[in-house]
Amino acid sequence: MKKIIALFILLFSFQVKAQKELTEYFTINLGYETWNGNYGKVGTDLFLVQQNNNILTFSANANLGYMQDKFRVIPEIGAGYMFNFRNNTADPYSSHFNSAFYVIRGEVSPWTITPKAGIAILSILEFNAGYSFEFRENKDFKNMNGIRAGLVIHLPTQLF
Repeated sequence: MKKIIALFILLFSFQVKAQKELTEYFTINLGYETWNGNYGKVGTDLFLVQQNNNILTFSANANLGYMQDKFRVIPEIGAGYMFNFRNNTADPYSSHFNSAFYVIRGEVSPWTITPKAGIAILSILEFNAGYSFEFRENKDFKNMNGIRAGLVIHLPTQLF
């Protein structure tokens, strides 16, 4: 698990270092995730906006749910890439409000790896879906493999 996370961070750090100018945004995530049950999702994202307006994202989230008569928390970290073909400015929150971002994301929990794809409207409202691959058994759940789908709202902290 540690080797996978280290490799994941290493690969994305090369992309970040290759960019000359990045604009940073922190967001607070609130959402819903269906994954062999219903979960609320809460966490934070770091958006690194490139000059071409594509966005590298790094996230830390917790999936919160009540399953099998117990409250469950499933932590996960992730990284992704949001891209579009319309915007040409470095600030996605103040121009071209009609654009959508396409999202490719990977998330890792202590038990699963989940590649996802989706679409984000204004880079704030994101719909995504993917499939979780279990690499380590969880004693509380019989099977964590399966289709995941979710809706996440990314609230930029500069609004507060």
